[in-house]
Amino acid sequence: MDVNATLLIDGNWRSTPIGSPVINPATGAVLTVQANAGTGETKEAIAAAANAFKSWRATSGFARSEIMTRAAALIGARAETIGRTLALETGKLLREAIGEVRFAADYFAWFAGEARRLEGLSGFGGRAGGQQLVLHKPLGVVGVLTPWNFPVSIQARKIAPALAAGCTVVGRPSELAPNSVVELYQCLQEAGVPAGVINLVTGPAAPITEALLEAYEVRAITFTGSTPVGKMLYTRSAQTMKRLALELGGAAPFIVCADADLSLALDQAVIAKFRNYGQSCVGANIFYVDQSQYSAFLEGFSARVKALKPGDPLQPETTFGPLINAKRVQAIRDLQKAGEEAGFEHIAAAPDLSAAPGAGLSPELYFPPALFAAPALDRVDQAFLNQEIFGPLAYVVGYSNLDELLDRLCQNPLGLAGYVFSENTAQALRIAARLELGITGINDGLPSAANAPMGGVKDSGLGREGGHQGIEEFMDLQYIALGKPLLA
Repeated sequence: MDVNATLLIDGNWRSTPIGSPVINPATGAVLTVQANAGTGETKEAIAAAANAFKSWRATSGFARSEIMTRAAALIGARAETIGRTLALETGKLLREAIGEVRFAADYFAWFAGEARRLEGLSGFGGRAGGQQLVLHKPLGVVGVLTPWNFPVSIQARKIAPALAAGCTVVGRPSELAPNSVVELYQCLQEAGVPAGVINLVTGPAAPITEALLEAYEVRAITFTGSTPVGKMLYTRSAQTMKRLALELGGAAPFIVCADADLSLALDQAVIAKFRNYGQSCVGANIFYVDQSQYSAFLEGFSARVKALKPGDPLQPETTFGPLINAKRVQAIRDLQKAGEEAGFEHIAAAPDLSAAPGAGLSPELYFPPALFAAPALDRVDQAFLNQEIFGPLAYVVGYSNLDELLDRLCQNPLGLAGYVFSENTAQALRIAARLELGITGINDGLPSAANAPMGGVKDSGLGREGGHQGIEEFMDLQYIALGKPLLA
């Protein structure tokens, strides 16, 4: 199989002599062979971005907005095509994949508007009596490093504000899911993004990341992935004083209060836990259920887990497909064993792949979602509750003292997302405010939105993406003081 031209450098699509396969996790088939960028290709991409920055930063916000508006329309129009590519390379349900691409279009539409609203400050009052100006200026070249679980929407969430701010980009998608990102960049090209403003390098992470870290021309790196890698980038970026935006691991608590609407909580629990088969940094981690609701919640959740259907991710009747690779399967097996050792009892599981119709699916990466429970907080190991599950294992714990639960949750070093279910809005808001998290959904298992800031606190990251705050990660402030008044 030929190596595809998956490198975009200075407006040209290129290949490399050696590539690496992109695998369909549902079947084990090789979909394509991606080009493997090394240090040399990455340096070329950085140079192209640095050169293009000179003109892109001078392009008006209105002109950038028009290009991004066209990009949003193209991405939305091709959502089904790009979504199918995404589903094939990740194993994600087709309907979820199409929804992800449409969400990516939302980011470009939102930040197209923000590009028109870039503002500075001005005033009088300097010591010399002249005018004081504060300018917002684009940082420069931005390295964009993204994972495989939401390859298109996370790229969009980072690229769109960078372009709106006037920055240029060198992007690197996960080698597990590059094809849908290639199609995203093709949309940006067709929308009129100039050569060199967006550059894409595919292949193994090490040489690409190293080149981005070493280059002084790269003034910012935005990364979504694990906390250990984020901390490495934080340390290494200090050598060239890069700006960092890090969206890292999470251990999202899902709290069901005594007065919660149980049916709503259960329906949203399935979304928050099993979207993308639990392979989501904001996915529900542990379900903490008030003792008065514990038995009923467990019964309802068990029925919903058993009703999940394995199969081909492209078919509408399928509700769960494969994990991304064998490494994740082994990690989930290890977590299941650790959970049992920590005090959880197995309650229910979905059917395995033998119950699924259709030929050609490979069972190796299919792991049936499963439900585990413990009746009280003091029955389980706190260390297990604090770690990220990142897979289709649901753990339910009963609690009787809300204050004690919240104290425990605030001791977790991870603080990305969480969920609170209560019919008392005032109580839910108090709980949300007390939790040390970047994102909280109240009676909502899917709170992400392009017009809202997303990001974590503590070991879950730095900075925000989305909302009007998202563009600030890619801008510097410059203060200018005039010695003489303009109107003198």
